[in-house]
Amino acid sequence: MTEHIEKKATPRGAARASKASDTAQPADGAAAVAEAKTPLLAATAAEEIKRLIYAGDIAPGARLNEAALAQQMGISRGPIREAIRILAGSGLVTAVPHRGMFVRQMSMRDMLESYDLRALIFGFAARRATEHLSPEREADLDSQLAAMEAAAAISDGSAYYELNLRFHDTILAYSNNRHAARAYTEYVNELHLFRRKFFNYTAKMHRSNQEHRAMVDAIKAGNVVLAGELAEQHVLAGKQRLLADLAD
Repeated sequence: MTEHIEKKATPRGAARASKASDTAQPADGAAAVAEAKTPLLAATAAEEIKRLIYAGDIAPGARLNEAALAQQMGISRGPIREAIRILAGSGLVTAVPHRGMFVRQMSMRDMLESYDLRALIFGFAARRATEHLSPEREADLDSQLAAMEAAAAISDGSAYYELNLRFHDTILAYSNNRHAARAYTEYVNELHLFRRKFFNYTAKMHRSNQEHRAMVDAIKAGNVVLAGELAEQHVLAGKQRLLADLAD
């Protein structure tokens, strides 16, 4: 007996669709890869724009030109647009309706008032951090102090500034109070433009970290009152250092 196997004809339209689908797959894959890379590119672009702002290459009040920034960095405008959104979320950039995105400007009065509120919140956080200290947290604080001292020793203002922000964030995190942490971060973001360029002086970095160390010593000793006082004094001393620099 001969077995007959029926071959079904494939309609020409279906064949064309199948071929088109096969051809489209690499393009879809490339699009997926590009989409996956966008957040990474945006984060990198945000750091570069932030660096340009802190360095004074993009001045406070300046409008951010997406096309120019994209050309300068050699990437498309999509990641630049997302990078600017990231910076807006951090308070470094503000939106002006019908005009675009601008580097934030801050008045002297705003700056001074933000410093005073930062001092109060940081003092509160240091007191609470003292109450919630653990051996792991103590080791972490010691490690951060050492990292800041190393940055100051080689006069690396950029590294010290970022480490300093991390240290303050850590004290807020160890306070176990999310509302205090959010409020503090808001005030810190407002002050970036004033503060960043004044961390390029070695003596000031060392002085700042000495104040950090005294505060941590009080926290480790369980001295709630002293830890809070030193934390407040540290922020207010930073305000005075900044005012002295602005007056020069």
